[in-house]
Amino acid sequence: MICLNCINTVGGERMYQTIVDGIKKDIMEEVYKPGKRLPSIRTLSKKYNCAPNTVAKAYEILRNEHIIYSIPQSGYYIVESITTNIGNNKSSIINLETGNYIITNMNTPDLKHGVDRAVDIYKKHSLIHTTRGISSLREILPRYFTNFQVFTSYENIFINLGIQQALSILAQMPFPNNKDVILVENPTYSYFLGFLKFFNNKVIGIDRNENGIDLNKLEHLFKTEKIKFFYTVPRNHSPLGTSYNKTQRKKIAELAAKYDVYIVEDDYFGDISIDNKYDPIYTYSDHSHVFYLKSFSKILPWLRIGLIVVPTELLDLFSEYRQISYYYSYFSASLISQTTLEIYIKSNILKRHSAAITKDLQEKQKYLKSNFKKLEKMGIKCIGGSSGFYSYINIPKHINDIEFVENLKREGVDVALGRRFFLDEDTYRKGIRLSVASAENNEINRGLDIINDMFKKYS
Repeated sequence: MICLNCINTVGGERMYQTIVDGIKKDIMEEVYKPGKRLPSIRTLSKKYNCAPNTVAKAYEILRNEHIIYSIPQSGYYIVESITTNIGNNKSSIINLETGNYIITNMNTPDLKHGVDRAVDIYKKHSLIHTTRGISSLREILPRYFTNFQVFTSYENIFINLGIQQALSILAQMPFPNNKDVILVENPTYSYFLGFLKFFNNKVIGIDRNENGIDLNKLEHLFKTEKIKFFYTVPRNHSPLGTSYNKTQRKKIAELAAKYDVYIVEDDYFGDISIDNKYDPIYTYSDHSHVFYLKSFSKILPWLRIGLIVVPTELLDLFSEYRQISYYYSYFSASLISQTTLEIYIKSNILKRHSAAITKDLQEKQKYLKSNFKKLEKMGIKCIGGSSGFYSYINIPKHINDIEFVENLKREGVDVALGRRFFLDEDTYRKGIRLSVASAENNEINRGLDIINDMFKKYS
């Protein structure tokens, strides 16, 4: 006889999900305790009036979530010290600070299978020295890059331990133009800015705002300063949450070729894009003056992988410095990470995962922009919120920004103080950076309400 309870949905969910939720609840309420065997499949089958296969599936889900484990010929048991992590992982703090996306249950079965498969492939290997990355992954990357209008070859691609490794190499290696000044957008990626300052690199900035940069100013700097390379994040900019328009991207490529300045284009979040017609600076360039960088850490946080496309003329030089970096610092993406990414790309898991995040991001941006209207009515300037996770809220001059951020935290909202993204105190435009990466829609609303009320207290 077919069990109707196993087919019908209960509250919009299948019966096995009801069983999963019930067991989690019982674990939290200490009906079941670590070290004690959970009820048998037969027992739960009778309790929920469903087929044994339904209970088996529920147990498999809990096992994949690392909540329980099984012992052959014995049964299922709760993982030790797991109870505090079930149903109690919501913090009272609304996190509008971090840029790290919370994956939750989004495509997790497929994502986990990819990791499991990668482990199976390399479980008998301890370490393989691949200073450029494993060949099987590099061979499929040229086709992957065409999705972003980046046309390159196998030889031009290096796989790194995140983008920061590639940036550190570029900052230290000499360039054929014999120049030594690094130009950055102001504000820009705080960790690279910190790196440049720590190693005393010659660095200057060009102001970037909601409209982009002054192209005349850029040309003047390219012409009069010894610019080695210009580091830019054209889209999904942190902290502004803006993108360069097509005219700006084309002009930057043109000026780079004209004045023999290299462009380091950080497209770290390129898999997530609302604009399907977007083409990177690389597309408009002569390909001799642009390094193109991509990362996956924002959408696949367990993979520390960064990709870089290197101009052909600099392959030998970059490879030499890359190898020194590898042996000196052991900077190499793990075999498991590289193989996992290869599986994700070949199986279209990455494409589906990126589409899901894009859809989620679009929804979050609607909530963000809706709340910005309330702040703008108070005369507060809000920037971005339409390109990536980030946005920037200017703080009026009469408000102490450090005190403002601390007061927000006391009210349960975490944000990033804006000054860490600027080159120096003189160019700092007082403000806070928001990120919707790890916030739910209702948290965005609550968080912005608190920020709105905080501004009212200072008015």
